[in-house]
Amino acid sequence: MATPLFLKRLKAQSAKWRLRIAKAWLDCAPNSDILPILLPNTVKSVIFLRQDGKIGDYIVSSFAFREIKKANPNIRIGVICSTKNQVIFANNPYIDDLHLVKAKSLVSYYQVGKSLAGQYDVAIEPTLVFRPRDLVLLRALNCPYNIGLDKADWRIFNLNIADKSQHFSDIYRIALEKCGFSDIDTTYEIPVQTASADKVSKFIQENQLYDYIALNFFGAANSRRFDVVNIHQILQQLTFSFPEQKFVLLTYPEVTPILQTLCQEFKQCFVYANTQTIQDSIELIRHAHTVISPDTAIIHIAKGLNKKIIGLYQVNPQNSANWHPNSEQAKILFFRQHINEITAEEIVNSLKLDC
Repeated sequence: MATPLFLKRLKAQSAKWRLRIAKAWLDCAPNSDILPILLPNTVKSVIFLRQDGKIGDYIVSSFAFREIKKANPNIRIGVICSTKNQVIFANNPYIDDLHLVKAKSLVSYYQVGKSLAGQYDVAIEPTLVFRPRDLVLLRALNCPYNIGLDKADWRIFNLNIADKSQHFSDIYRIALEKCGFSDIDTTYEIPVQTASADKVSKFIQENQLYDYIALNFFGAANSRRFDVVNIHQILQQLTFSFPEQKFVLLTYPEVTPILQTLCQEFKQCFVYANTQTIQDSIELIRHAHTVISPDTAIIHIAKGLNKKIIGLYQVNPQNSANWHPNSEQAKILFFRQHINEITAEEIVNSLKLDC
């Protein structure tokens, strides 16, 4: 029987070969001669390819939409996204159009790209993981200028950001500079949703939750999710070490029952059981003084809201370079294989240094 490691390597090799085939077939240079040199007064439309669904990527790039409109309010901004992440784009007042694709569907990518063919001057696709369906989408869009990251050997990207070791906020800043924009303010634009804000405020008032610490125990990958035993140990140590401190456990519907059960034992701990979307977590972070999380979306939201941060990161130089907290108020605790390696004592000691 094939081992999981062997299957993972086989899958990676297969993906590499599929991309090579797609590249040989579809990698053609766009016709940039139809546009003059890129400047804020010559660019009429920009589209961001954000079909990956990553909320953290949205947060670190959120300034880009604002800065484009600041330079020229008449520039049309479009975003290609999935149903998974469209809600956070829908709240952005600087985005003119959202175009939805079905996740992982090559046919959907092609159809959406073809329906928008020739409508945008610049496509910004600064991701490191580039798949055949992304190439199909980009080719179908037929933009005169395509901006990519570490894509010097691709003809379809006629504008390239060479340094892939930068934080992604800097990568998006450089993408705008390549379009002729200058004096770019990279302050994150954190969305506000009135209905969510009102409900969270009511929850905070009812429980007298002032000056609390927001705790998130779950990242996207299994290796970045604490198990229940370790969550219990961390809460036990935190409540013992900080008997006057209150803690709010950030949640999502699948894990809310588990966290509610834990909170019954620890009276200093609370969970907002009505959490449905990332917007609810944003409002809880807005009222916290410190945020602890292995999830970079939560970390970037905390940075944008100027909170103290303890980030829990796996040892990965490339990931750390691109997605570190980008904040002077942040500390990082590292683990190698699984987040359960991080002990309750390490988290407590990191918090004590802020006291």
